[in-house]
Amino acid sequence: MTSDLQNHRRARFGVFATLALSIVAGLSNAAHAQTFPQPGKPIRIVISVAPGGGSSEVLARVLGEEMRASLGVPVLVEFKPGANQRMGPEFVAKSPPDGHTLLVASSAQTTIFPFSYRKLNYDPFKDLTPLMHGANFRLALVVSGTLPVSNVAEFVRHAKTRGQIPFGSFAAGGASHFAQVILARATGISTLHIPYKGSAPMKVDLIGNTIEAAFDVDSSVAQLWREGRVKILAMSGTNRHPTLDTIPTFREQGIADLDMTLWLAFFAPGGTPPDIVGRLTRELQRAIAVPEVRARLTQSGMEPTGGTPEALAQIMQRDYRIWGDAVRASGFQAED
Repeated sequence: MTSDLQNHRRARFGVFATLALSIVAGLSNAAHAQTFPQPGKPIRIVISVAPGGGSSEVLARVLGEEMRASLGVPVLVEFKPGANQRMGPEFVAKSPPDGHTLLVASSAQTTIFPFSYRKLNYDPFKDLTPLMHGANFRLALVVSGTLPVSNVAEFVRHAKTRGQIPFGSFAAGGASHFAQVILARATGISTLHIPYKGSAPMKVDLIGNTIEAAFDVDSSVAQLWREGRVKILAMSGTNRHPTLDTIPTFREQGIADLDMTLWLAFFAPGGTPPDIVGRLTRELQRAIAVPEVRARLTQSGMEPTGGTPEALAQIMQRDYRIWGDAVRASGFQAED
């Protein structure tokens, strides 16, 4: 009898203990929800470039303006240039996970840098929390307007006839460099990589036939394509570009590993509580759905997207695999 009574008391204590823990957890979550955003405390959106109107600055400012109105606190853009764009992610990774420090990061910072740098002071999968995919940029395979090819198959035949084709990129160790590696492995062509310091000098040499091909961003070459000074043979992405929809994708031409786009996305520090992640994601999703916001991003050369944290995490995993294979195959190592 005594044993039964003791067991009953233990069971009741277990139930009450579990209930108490649930209440404490609920109160903790409620406290997070009630204290975010903290009244009067700004939300900082960190970007890894200097001021000057680049895509990450435009994205952060335009969405930040919308978020400020609904959250009722200042939303500021904070510049962390330096260390070849590694300083911004490092800073946010070490920031308090209270929702008041966010990051706009690129696909390169999260899925290429882990392979191209020997030492990276942040792990994009552990030290950053995905919030929302912000914008896409397509990689375009571009050739001179006088080159006698009109699609990828014809380009491959031409390249194999040439033996080794001079191929430009807008930066050594960037996406336009490693896209060449992917294309060469998929088609069997041989490329002579010629890196430039930016897209502008590369385009001059492409138009002048100093190089025969290059990978560049869609918005950078669209006007030259409209003028007939270059040909765009294919675009990256799983579907056709919304405004350049006469240009087929790589997948349509048999190259699936060039599906991926370049992108910008929003992140919080690792360990940010789920309720704060949810609130931030909802605010970002609401902001990017505003027609005027989408129009401003499109005018700046971006393809506005959106989506859930889970969708962004899946994109990161896919791109991490593809870019990782390409970086390893290239043998490239960035200077720390």
